[in-house]
Amino acid sequence: MSEKPKKRESFMTTLFKFLFTGRRKGELSPFEEEQIQSPGKTVAKEFFKRKLTIVGLIGFFAIFLASMLIPVIIPIDLHQSDTGLRNVPPNFSMMRIPREVRDNMAQISSGARYAAGLTNDGEVYVWGSIYGVMQPIWNIPHFDGEVVHISAGLEHVIAVTADGRIHAWGHNNITARTTEVPQAIQGRVVTAEAGFRTTVAILDDGTMHVFGGMNDNRANINPGRIPPGSNLVQVEMSFLSAGVRTDDGYIHIPNPASRVYREVPDEVQGRAVDFAMTDRNVAAILDDGTVVAWGADEAAFHVPPEVQGRATRIEGGSAHFTALLSDGSVVSWGDNAYGQINAPQGTGFVEIVTGFHHNYAFRADGTVETWGLQGFLMGTDEMGRDIFGRLWTAGRYSLFIGAIAIIIATVLGITLGSIAGYFGGTADMLIMRFGEAVGSIPFLPIALLLNWHFGRDMDAIPALMLLMVILGFFMFPPIMRLVRGQVLQARQTEYVLGARALGVREPIIIGRHIMPNILSVIIVQFALGLAASMLIESTLGFLGFGIEEPTPTWGNMLNAATNTIVLREQWWRWVFPAIALVTVTLSINLIGDGLREAFDPRTRGR
Repeated sequence: MSEKPKKRESFMTTLFKFLFTGRRKGELSPFEEEQIQSPGKTVAKEFFKRKLTIVGLIGFFAIFLASMLIPVIIPIDLHQSDTGLRNVPPNFSMMRIPREVRDNMAQISSGARYAAGLTNDGEVYVWGSIYGVMQPIWNIPHFDGEVVHISAGLEHVIAVTADGRIHAWGHNNITARTTEVPQAIQGRVVTAEAGFRTTVAILDDGTMHVFGGMNDNRANINPGRIPPGSNLVQVEMSFLSAGVRTDDGYIHIPNPASRVYREVPDEVQGRAVDFAMTDRNVAAILDDGTVVAWGADEAAFHVPPEVQGRATRIEGGSAHFTALLSDGSVVSWGDNAYGQINAPQGTGFVEIVTGFHHNYAFRADGTVETWGLQGFLMGTDEMGRDIFGRLWTAGRYSLFIGAIAIIIATVLGITLGSIAGYFGGTADMLIMRFGEAVGSIPFLPIALLLNWHFGRDMDAIPALMLLMVILGFFMFPPIMRLVRGQVLQARQTEYVLGARALGVREPIIIGRHIMPNILSVIIVQFALGLAASMLIESTLGFLGFGIEEPTPTWGNMLNAATNTIVLREQWWRWVFPAIALVTVTLSINLIGDGLREAFDPRTRGR
């Protein structure tokens, strides 16, 4: 059905509306056309009109919220140090078994950031985050015989062949000579394990031979501490030491550095059928399936109740244990910084492998389940610390320092500028000369000197407060001059003169009548000063005179990446802090420009 045509307005009706309302059909009234808006609405409308301002708001609040929330969700240990995870690039490939052999693995041995595997066909593979000095691990040698055992250490791999020979490859540390196998033991090796910079081999006569680890007390394992005549059947390695089990169920830890493990409990000796070591603990399975743990780490010391009486196999990582139970299920306990105790549910597992922060569990059908440390989103630094967690913790400190410093500068600038501009005379002269004296001092050398002299022996929090005060004090002169100029102009206006005539006190005139009218200029200066304050703090940190390690800031994270090798090869250590710093300062400047244009009608439309 067609629409009914609209009735045309008559000439007399149109004339009447024009004479008495002043508008034709379809026109708005003067009040509708020129609606009076409050200053706040006008400023907000102009502020959000600029696309770059919106980009600045999104960038700033994204980094601000990330810096506030991520350290709460993912807290960091400021004193963390992990030799095996130093300078790991961004990746998630540490436990990514090659696709072509994923369901054909016979053995797996895990290093700190990589793993080596032996297939059912006798082929050796390596995978993981192999970078820098660890590159030689990719160079798998040719084996003269069939490989029957494989073990991954911190930076080297060993393979034992059926004829009792050891083949070692990887990073041959100059002091440790990690991959140099003594000819005297070739052809006599039954099994062997690779460790930090050491390899421990059990020979065909049941004795132990150690090689590598030269000039490294942590790796100098003393075979002479094992009772003579002992027939060794199992060897386990940790970061600090090594342990061996004899065929009569006794466990010996011969390294003097193993005092953290204390003495082996009497209830274990003569009954141990399997054992495992972490960096600070030892756990053993007894002949009745119970597990006894001892050492210094409380988290790994307490064995879950469901393990007792059911354990058939046990493995140890850096700070956690994993046990295979009699029903084919797997249980892990201890430290969970990287999800290494989040063992898969269900049964059907026939073998387990644990090393450092990684776990592998074999099912009867040949498939392998993995859990633990897959990798790092932003890599690690020279201490093995996760850059992702430190980046946002550093953001919290850098934003806090910048904000408090500019608040101190703004309070000083408003106070002194208001007094100088309103009262004039001697007060104005003294305050301005003081501001000029402070402004003429070369900021960077003085800040470095003060922070070095007073902050070198301080803890993190007092040093943080000192840095904020120094920054705030040296940043107030520009704000003071701006406020003084605005107050000089505002004190001659009619509303200020009227307030004086009515006898209103000067503090009230400045606070209630002048300040609200110059607040827009102060807000703009505050936003721009915040960006400048953060850049200055980062500059001090970059030069090594800000907040010191291990407390992170964007400045000292960049300072730690000034080495030529780091700049060229370990790009992730400086790229991510630089991106965060540039993003937040650029965002704040965009917000400041938007505020300037919104508050000042003369700049609109440029």
